[in-house]
Amino acid sequence: MSHAHTVPTDRSSPLGRLARWLQARSFALTPEQIGITEGLRAATAVALMVTLALYLDQPVLSWAAFAAFWACLADPGGPFGVRLRAMGGFALIGTAMAGAVSAVAALGHGWAAAALFVALFICCLSRVYGPAATQVGVLACCVAVVAVGYPMAPLDALRLSGVFLLGSGWAVTLCLVLWRIHPYAPARRAVAAIYSELGDMTAELLALHASGATQDARWKAHAAEHRRAVRDTIERARAAVGRFSAGRGNGRDIRRALLAAIEAGERIFAGLIALGYDLEPHATGTPTDADTLPLRQLRAALTRTSRQVMRSEPDRALVAYEAEVLDRVARPAHDLVGRVAQVCAQALADLTRAWAPPVDDGALATVPEQDETPRRRLTPARALRLALVPSSPIARHALRVALVVTATYAVTAYLDVAYAYWATMAAVVVMQPQAATTWPRTLERVVGSVIGGAAAAFLAVALPTPLALLAAIFPLAAATIALRSVSYSLFVTFLTPLFVLVADLLHPGLNAHGEGIALARAFNNTLGSVIGLAGCLVLWPEREPKGFPHKLAAAVEANMRYATLVVRAGQTPYAEIDAARRAAGLASTAAEVTRQRMVLEGRRRKAHLDEAGAVLETLRRLAGAATVAWLDERTIPGPPDTRRIGYCEAATMRLGALVRGVPTDDSALDREGEPPDDIARAVTHVVQAAKDYARAVEVTRS
Repeated sequence: MSHAHTVPTDRSSPLGRLARWLQARSFALTPEQIGITEGLRAATAVALMVTLALYLDQPVLSWAAFAAFWACLADPGGPFGVRLRAMGGFALIGTAMAGAVSAVAALGHGWAAAALFVALFICCLSRVYGPAATQVGVLACCVAVVAVGYPMAPLDALRLSGVFLLGSGWAVTLCLVLWRIHPYAPARRAVAAIYSELGDMTAELLALHASGATQDARWKAHAAEHRRAVRDTIERARAAVGRFSAGRGNGRDIRRALLAAIEAGERIFAGLIALGYDLEPHATGTPTDADTLPLRQLRAALTRTSRQVMRSEPDRALVAYEAEVLDRVARPAHDLVGRVAQVCAQALADLTRAWAPPVDDGALATVPEQDETPRRRLTPARALRLALVPSSPIARHALRVALVVTATYAVTAYLDVAYAYWATMAAVVVMQPQAATTWPRTLERVVGSVIGGAAAAFLAVALPTPLALLAAIFPLAAATIALRSVSYSLFVTFLTPLFVLVADLLHPGLNAHGEGIALARAFNNTLGSVIGLAGCLVLWPEREPKGFPHKLAAAVEANMRYATLVVRAGQTPYAEIDAARRAAGLASTAAEVTRQRMVLEGRRRKAHLDEAGAVLETLRRLAGAATVAWLDERTIPGPPDTRRIGYCEAATMRLGALVRGVPTDDSALDREGEPPDDIARAVTHVVQAAKDYARAVEVTRS
């Protein structure tokens, strides 16, 4: 006897939908990376220095507050040694940079510009040593551009260096000794986000399934947004875990457990892809509670697993119980929903076994260390020599930053702009090696500065006393650091009132009203950001290594390879098929994000973008059909179908030529004939969409 079904209301959160919408347009929003403890620690470091400056009536100590803040930004997380090298290196470089540039700037604008150019060029070369060194280099650039705005005699510049060392040294001591946070916390948050995204994907599937919707835009939006979001989240988690070497002892066990959680998430993701593809055309009528029970239980299991991944000692028994319950409710269901739920239950059960303490070294081999591929490491000196080669993109970017920021300094000095270093600092931080990543950063910087400037003006008026301003600085500093990995726009939004209030508190003589400083901050940031973007577009503009046509071709080939391996499942190792599914997802995501960015950049009138979108949509359906077939193959293995194999291989050749604009015919496909199954039908749709795309490209060129 069936029960009346109530449409579930636990759909994915509005914040999750916003994050997926922004990520599709190159604006990162990762709510899982909110670091509350890191924010409170940084706020303590900054607030103490500001209090000391206010108590001693020494405005120069504001440099200690900024140094403490920058040192906290230089913290890359991870093992103690990595953090010590990054934060300690920044403290020493910043100390030398502050005093030297300030002393040279006192000789005049010409000397200041020359010193700024040299300092920026050298600091930007740090990119050759990896992400942590890149961040240190960017922050050192910020120190240089601010120091230019504080020209001092040699003895005073030496005192400035001492103040900087005091603030940065205090922050290093607080972060590494006095207030230590588990080094794997950011990686745990990144891995836990996989299960949160999978839970959102399940909730959306449940809502669509319950509504009985078929073949409508909501299913297409679900496939596009959730697949892309989960794939991005999985890859961010891989990168977060991959930043830490396997090491020994406890660190190795933690890394092994996190990699196991990522692999389990991959398997669950594959099941949800298959389920989304299968439910769309077959969601006729309103399902009963019994029909949706496995999905509801899966959503609950994913939510609870996400919480356990966040813990330093996850509750294995709880996750094992969730897997057992999920398997029990899935077995009576003989449709794909039941089979997918069983696959997910098995993935969670395997995860709990991987979380078990290793008995010996042999147990460590149960989880593949895929990211530990041996690499030939360059010595620091050789890496620097390679970076200085004229054709090196690192050298070109360093030269571009040095030229543009020095020009920004010259313009602001000529116009006698107040707080000019905010403009030069904005130019430093928005300039990225590629213009495609510079313009989103520019837009986020401008928007964040305007909103933050308005907030700062309000706070300056609403909090007229020094004590009230000091009380506001602590939560602003905490929010700024806590949100630094979540969204650049939010980071700048809180950073702006923080800097404005510190300047207003410690330099009240420069401006009687904080709203004037806030306006200067917003204007200068906008000016510097626009100049930085113009510099990236004009000086040796570096496009993406592969343009959109190449990315679309790569997506077609990767998805066709995945489909072909699936139809050859009896002849292909399972691990190779899993790797091909991941490669197909990455290639499709790269093409989709590039297409969305091109639309946002104003290229919407190019007709072939519409046809390209249709190709990507058919690729999502092909991946869904292939994943359904793959789950069926793992459940009930069967002999390879030579007819399907021949059709897929012939279509692969045809598609490779189509998307590259090479004339071909369909004789190979005609000879093979179309087998009557979902994969073949999906391949046929991809071929037709690719033909339409090729025609649209030809029309555009003509």
